[in-house]
Amino acid sequence: MSVCLNIKDFGAKGDGKSDDTPALLKAMEKAKSGNGTIWFPTGTYCIHPVKVPSHIALKGASNWGYENKGKKDPEFEGRTILKALSGDARALLDCHDTRGTRIIGLTLDGNKLGKSMHGIYARHTGCELHLVIEDCRINHFTGSGIRLEKAWVFAIRRCLIMWNDEHGIDCTGGYDGWVIDTMLTANAGAGFYAGGEAPKGMDEKEKKAIGFFGSASVMLTANRIEWNRAGGIILNGANSMQINGCSIDHNFGPGIMMTDSTANTVSGCKVRTNGVDCEGEKSCQIRLEDCNGTAVTGNTLWGWFNRGEYDYKEADPLYGMILKNLNGCVVANNAMYHASSLKGIHDHGGHEATVIENNTYVKPTK
Repeated sequence: MSVCLNIKDFGAKGDGKSDDTPALLKAMEKAKSGNGTIWFPTGTYCIHPVKVPSHIALKGASNWGYENKGKKDPEFEGRTILKALSGDARALLDCHDTRGTRIIGLTLDGNKLGKSMHGIYARHTGCELHLVIEDCRINHFTGSGIRLEKAWVFAIRRCLIMWNDEHGIDCTGGYDGWVIDTMLTANAGAGFYAGGEAPKGMDEKEKKAIGFFGSASVMLTANRIEWNRAGGIILNGANSMQINGCSIDHNFGPGIMMTDSTANTVSGCKVRTNGVDCEGEKSCQIRLEDCNGTAVTGNTLWGWFNRGEYDYKEADPLYGMILKNLNGCVVANNAMYHASSLKGIHDHGGHEATVIENNTYVKPTK
């Protein structure tokens, strides 16, 4: 008996031209009642957006790379690709109220179709999802790579999420999750984002049903977050977030920005060359404003002002950290060697019961 359901046994071609949606729907229906894993052999499977059921796995061996630098790697986007045929949907793979779903080893290509179509969408209706996304490359979507809207319990591991028109991961309203060993790069929004408010155009009934906030209890560990246009990690109205051991490099907005957020931890991160070409106070490595009970300790900030692969307009970043209206926070023991061109810490004050100490700063000569 086969361990997996082969998508080609249900009529899929995987030739990059045929509509393989009917085959996928048949295979998912079969997986619901029996063997729950659907295997995608090497190929490009063109599909329309689909709703993914609970307790199945979509699995391939994408073996993707990063870019076709020097035209040495024409297969850099992988050999097992699900490519969008249309974009009139909220996501190519819609995991609304699905539990125990696994999406593994696939490249998802949005083909720049539709308006704000995400790669994967998840939302719960009162039960933990236990959604797992791993070893996937997710790119070319007009929305975010992954949208976790009131998604409860999820894990994203060893993925590459890039070249999307919104964010790499939008976790607005999502909570109790893990993002580990993942690269969030070159998205038009932030690498990881939690906005704390509903998207524009959502009706009031839907807003009330979701109950928007930032995000909560998500562990961001050992990720590389780079070259995102709006910034690296942007959190508003978030709480209990743990950001540890991440490389946050050359984002065009702030490397980490937290506003109106509570009980978050940032430790052991390398924060380098962020706020590129931003003006004023957006040109910074880390910004904290109206935050409570937040600890930022033991991080390294570096400006790398002689970096050569980008033509800087200014000596960015201008500021290492910008701090404003902190309550019960600790900002301590951070190393800021050549972290910024104007100030190490630009402190607006307004703090209560807050410790800011032992942060070294060496101003660059350039």
